[in-house]
Amino acid sequence: MQIFDTLKPTKYYTSVALGFFDGVHKGHRDVITTAVNASSDVCKATVLTFKDSPAYILSGNKKQLLTTNEEKFNLFEKLGVEYVFCIDFNEVCSMTANDFVKEVLYDTLNAKFVIAGFNYHFGKGGNANADDLIAMCHKLKIDSCKRKPVEYQNEPISSTRIRQCITNGQIEDANAMLSYNFSVTSKITSGNHIGTTIKTPTINQPLNTGIVTPKFGVYASRVVIDDRVYLGATNIGTHPTVGDSEPLCETHLLNFESGNLYSRNVKTELLRFIRPEKKFDSLVQLKQQIQKDINDILSSHNK
Repeated sequence: MQIFDTLKPTKYYTSVALGFFDGVHKGHRDVITTAVNASSDVCKATVLTFKDSPAYILSGNKKQLLTTNEEKFNLFEKLGVEYVFCIDFNEVCSMTANDFVKEVLYDTLNAKFVIAGFNYHFGKGGNANADDLIAMCHKLKIDSCKRKPVEYQNEPISSTRIRQCITNGQIEDANAMLSYNFSVTSKITSGNHIGTTIKTPTINQPLNTGIVTPKFGVYASRVVIDDRVYLGATNIGTHPTVGDSEPLCETHLLNFESGNLYSRNVKTELLRFIRPEKKFDSLVQLKQQIQKDINDILSSHNK
């Protein structure tokens, strides 16, 4: 897969999926897969997206996202995308809808197929919608379509809805809409070693401030280290019993024997919310609760 950070003419025809695609959830996958299915040896499956959310840029309200650009690229590649144009929104934000279709899709990307979601908007001020896109593409003999919403529990899936589920601790619902497990991916850092003191050693990962923060509490988790998978008990929060100030992802690996993991890049997938974060009166009470959490996770895992 080739990734471009600015618009440039392509020597092949393209089948283009349009959108910001935060999270690359099931609805996004339907749009992207349609583009991939319309591609061929001479018509490359392409995604045109942006480095930052257009909605946040226009509103000035920088919200947390579901995925980094790197994570999005990895998901695009798994879906069979061949070209990704991840550009600065300023390259196109002042274009009229007609100019965007003519100059970007037709002249530059050599589009033969264009696919967008049902709620796609484009052009200066976002004043054109997916139906306008189809009409404008038709004039240039570009095949185009809009995809219907993909639903979960009888409601359309959206990045906003998934973010709300994550902040509410409804991680199983979020994962179902994403079609993969929401995760914290970062390098392991040294902690306060309280876990070792109470014989439940943990790995500590800083949270990405640009990515949505899950509800504080304990989760059953799946931890991927160098392609090996471990079951985990993960606490997201400030750990009030020991007085941490910055939110952290702290995980006790249930089937890890030994080894130095500091500075290793680790992916911690959240599977199920166990309980809210709580301040305990002593480390003894904390240890007892952690053992209950572990038993809960193991019991569910072994069913």
